[in-house]
Amino acid sequence: MRKTIADLTRGVYDHDAHADLADRGFRRYHPFSFDFDSTPLSLAEAEEHWDEPVKQNHRENRAQAIKRLEQQYGSAQIDSVIKNVTELGPKSMSLLAYHNQFHEQARRSFVAGLYYPALVAACALGERILNHLVLDLRDSFKSSEHYRKVYRKDSFDNWTFAVAVLTDWKVLVDGVGAEFLRLGELRNRSIHFDPDTYRSLREDALAALQRLNAIIAKQFGYFGLQPWFIDHTPGAQFVKRAYEAVPFVRAYVIPRSGFIGPLYGMDLSQGGWHHLDYADYGDGDLSDEEFATRYRERDPEKVVSRAMIEKAQLEAKPEGGV
Repeated sequence: MRKTIADLTRGVYDHDAHADLADRGFRRYHPFSFDFDSTPLSLAEAEEHWDEPVKQNHRENRAQAIKRLEQQYGSAQIDSVIKNVTELGPKSMSLLAYHNQFHEQARRSFVAGLYYPALVAACALGERILNHLVLDLRDSFKSSEHYRKVYRKDSFDNWTFAVAVLTDWKVLVDGVGAEFLRLGELRNRSIHFDPDTYRSLREDALAALQRLNAIIAKQFGYFGLQPWFIDHTPGAQFVKRAYEAVPFVRAYVIPRSGFIGPLYGMDLSQGGWHHLDYADYGDGDLSDEEFATRYRERDPEKVVSRAMIEKAQLEAKPEGGV
């Protein structure tokens, strides 16, 4: 019997059953669960060389952004709030995981002028991410020389060791290990007593948050040239077939993805965004490059939509049926 997405209880999200699909060769994992904040980009002043309609639109967006900040942080220190938000910069797009909520709390502390809580939170979250990566992925590396040193541990506070382990396991994206170590230096200087912290508090908090944001953007992001995403698919990311079994991808990316073909669509409902797709793409096996080409060149009329599904359901009803 030919097994298709329609036969699965959770369809494109029934991850444990996708290996047996008849049209598996046409499908790739598409993550669509993310967190970001682009407010800082709205706070910049309009550029003189912009056309007047563009300037006016930007001014209106800026005024709305400032109003939202006043509602959230109050108006008494709004100039400081705007300065902090602007210098902090955008929160990079990231997969939804355990870090998002704490990252937001640390950023809000900085914006509100609570620099020491922001500094400590950023450093603590960096350590939490390191621990999660080691603990969540260690069972995939039982043959590693490091496994005997980590398999009984409940937590790790030696950042250099944790980064070395994750680097040897090839878990970290290029540059992430160095960012962790730089954040670790701030952590050691800030959490352990150092009188200089009083003088550099805001500067250190900002640096810690920016390093943390860089870690999240590179390791958990969508548009940072992560090696597991197929190239040349503008506006969307799809997991390369060869990376589906990579421990980090299997643990963090695939559970937040739909297993779709190149003609998939997206639908927004009360529960958020979810994927729409054909039940069966037929026989065949697309390479990643072929998948990217079909995605880029797909016919908009054939992209699955809610209206298309409802029409098909209506046509499938027997005459006189309800």
